[in-house]
Amino acid sequence: MCNDTARLFFKSGKHWREGIHAFVCLIHNMIYKAVDTSEVEGKIIIDTLLQYEGLLTSIIQWGFWEDTNRPDIATELTSDERVNIVRLGKVALNRLIKAAYTEEGRKRLVTIGTTPIISKEYDPECKISFVVGLIHRTKIEGWTMDTSKSLRLLLCNTGCSCADKDVITELIDLGINTSDNRSDDRWIVHVTICLHFMVLKKYNNDIFWYPNDTHVAFALRGGLIELCLTFIERFGLNESFDEEKDNLRSLFYYIEGILSNIYWIGLHKKTAKAIRSKRGSIEKQLVRLEQNTNITNNPKCKELLDMVRSMLDTNGSYCCRCNKSLSRTEVKECNGCNLMAYCSKSCQKEDWLNGHSVTCCKSFTNETADGQFQGTYHPVIPLANNEKAAAKLKEMETNMNMIQLKLFLDNAESILTQTEGLDPPLYDCVVVFNLCQCPPTVSVQDYRENFLTPLAVKSFEQSRSKENITCDFYSYIFNGELDKDGDTPNLVMQRFFPLAWLTNKKKSKENT
Repeated sequence: MCNDTARLFFKSGKHWREGIHAFVCLIHNMIYKAVDTSEVEGKIIIDTLLQYEGLLTSIIQWGFWEDTNRPDIATELTSDERVNIVRLGKVALNRLIKAAYTEEGRKRLVTIGTTPIISKEYDPECKISFVVGLIHRTKIEGWTMDTSKSLRLLLCNTGCSCADKDVITELIDLGINTSDNRSDDRWIVHVTICLHFMVLKKYNNDIFWYPNDTHVAFALRGGLIELCLTFIERFGLNESFDEEKDNLRSLFYYIEGILSNIYWIGLHKKTAKAIRSKRGSIEKQLVRLEQNTNITNNPKCKELLDMVRSMLDTNGSYCCRCNKSLSRTEVKECNGCNLMAYCSKSCQKEDWLNGHSVTCCKSFTNETADGQFQGTYHPVIPLANNEKAAAKLKEMETNMNMIQLKLFLDNAESILTQTEGLDPPLYDCVVVFNLCQCPPTVSVQDYRENFLTPLAVKSFEQSRSKENITCDFYSYIFNGELDKDGDTPNLVMQRFFPLAWLTNKKKSKENT
């Protein structure tokens, strides 16, 4: 009875037509009863039912027996019968999704979310998963509470195991096409919650959620940042933008979460490339909103716009010597380490003579002494026999190298202002750029407070000079591992810049 494409067991289509509606009603009633009983008894009923091969797949596909998906069914059943089967299939599946209160139930969610909505015997080429089918239906029929709960459970309670490129693309499109109703952003919150989890992945025995480079890159190329900016424009001035609604946190809260996750993983390879590929469209929309005083006068909206601006500033391509903005075709990498980018051979040669020759081709190590000119790395995670971690660190170093000088020069005034109140001179200080914050923070610290070990202090004292400023750049590394304290590991890169560059930047600004 489950196999709706094979009629051999029924001798004729007539017997199948007479029995299928009653069969669907029976399954629906049993599931409905099971969910309403005690947790233990309900689990036994559901597990007993679903042990029959093909039944779960059939329940999923009953809800899609419309003319467009199964025209063959339309010729065998009356319109009323099909409509009722579709309704019963939807209800039964919603109950199964909500009943996923055990580990086995959560595994079942993955099966439900990834099962095709059309029988493979009827259409072996169908790759539309249930999650994608549910999103398609929502676009046509509109939102319901059952739809929103099912989507959130399928995407959030499975550790994003149901998420793929198609799901992310369809979710973004759903957000774009959700009704522009400024008086009620409830459904937009549901879309944003799902998108918030789409860019994450569970690690460490499904305990911790962290941004995932692949998921974020897919979402960015699908227009996730542009969608967040659209939400800010459409709903940012709505009084419910920063208020809890229907026991859900605010729209502002989830947009902030999405932007923070993108920013934190922005120096990873795939995400960095995706941001650069979308820079033009993001910049255009951002500039338009920054010129809208109604938006910028709202503190919450302004905060979100500043996050997007910081994201673009810290994910560009800039010459490591002269800070010129580079397009993808202009980047010239050092042939030795392939980590430093330049706009010309002259900049590369100048950088080589002024320090890069010391650190070219140096590998990541925890044992490299602090204070070495131009480049020291302190990943908290062990790199021995960990090729994955080493590769992740190397790709992050490449992207970070291209923004270090820009961050240094853009914050010249702040650095000089902070040193005015410090007792030690600037060359005895360490300028700390914390890219774990969005926007990044800049602080000037006495080296004796920054370097906590005697060896580090000694190394710094041996290598410092009145001509150079030591800069430390902190950022997160998301490679599926945690440090020894269970926290997200950090990459700390150290770089020396000539003091003259800082003072020249200040003089240039004053003259302007």
